[in-house]
Amino acid sequence: MKRLLIVVVMIVNTLNLNAQDLKHLDEFLEVLENNDKLMATMTITKDNVEIYNKALGNADFESKIYNTSDTKFRIGSVTKSFTAVMIFQLIDEGKIKLNTPISLYFPEINKASEITVGHLLNHSSGLFNITNDKNFEDWMIKESSQKIMLDRIKSYELDFNPGTTTAYSNTNYILLGYIIEAIDKSLYAESLKTRIIDRINLKNTYVGNKIGLRSSESHSYINVEGQWRKQQETDMSNPGGAGAIVSSSSDLTQFMNALFSGKLISDKSLELMKKTNDGETCHGLFYAKTNGVDIYASEGGIDGFQSMLVHVPAYNITIALTANGLDYSKVNIMLSAFKVLSGQPIEIPTFN
Repeated sequence: MKRLLIVVVMIVNTLNLNAQDLKHLDEFLEVLENNDKLMATMTITKDNVEIYNKALGNADFESKIYNTSDTKFRIGSVTKSFTAVMIFQLIDEGKIKLNTPISLYFPEINKASEITVGHLLNHSSGLFNITNDKNFEDWMIKESSQKIMLDRIKSYELDFNPGTTTAYSNTNYILLGYIIEAIDKSLYAESLKTRIIDRINLKNTYVGNKIGLRSSESHSYINVEGQWRKQQETDMSNPGGAGAIVSSSSDLTQFMNALFSGKLISDKSLELMKKTNDGETCHGLFYAKTNGVDIYASEGGIDGFQSMLVHVPAYNITIALTANGLDYSKVNIMLSAFKVLSGQPIEIPTFN
């Protein structure tokens, strides 16, 4: 992620929006599609207006259903940005603070009195990343209650003392999802709908369940010896606030634009959300700055799905990629999009 953000900053410093030639981006993406490297949608907005939307590949091969601009994808850890926004909304409402100890909600977790909500948000809690559990592949496809998940989490010692360093952990955002439920006295899905979806009129975003083709959801695939192979489905009770959201690339750009336009949280909370403790990890976003240009991003992966969401405030540009099949670098895909927006040539890949 850090490499992507730094290179993007270097590119956008030369942005020439009068030189846009999105047909080159079409050509690039279609070559990936035709060589079984990409099944996805991509959306680009400038000044909160959609200027590009492209759908590629199949949502489901067996049913011969193709991806469209309204196809929904599991977005994995991009969910964390939504969870962080809801936590900052609760902060704006005076219901919680960054320095609130999680012992108020999870006294059974090791050193819970020393771990704060802020530590969870910026991955400095020290909590073991529960998706690294040795039995993860066995229980990921089965339903887990909150009690079962908490029992797993509390069985591990901390990787480091809270606040002493930074290490990405899905556990942090699973717990934040539970905190939202405890304060709102509702399911995470209901809070998401009330606090974000209805507020900014997202049409294709919700907490996922079993994938439904009738709901225009896509299955995910990986490329095995030149053939797309359908992947199993994680039970969405497991990732929760860390990765359970389904969305579209258009909705993701709308969400990011609303966040940076002050439509979801206060200016004070947005500044706190953007604050980084290690030069890269913010409170629900990732960050880089070069030559005075700020870049904020979020990315995710779950099953065979991959997603990436990047926002450049100085140029008010947002790009979202949601993929259900990827056998190519998503970093290079995003960089190619930024190059096109900068009027720079992009290299069309060739494959044997």
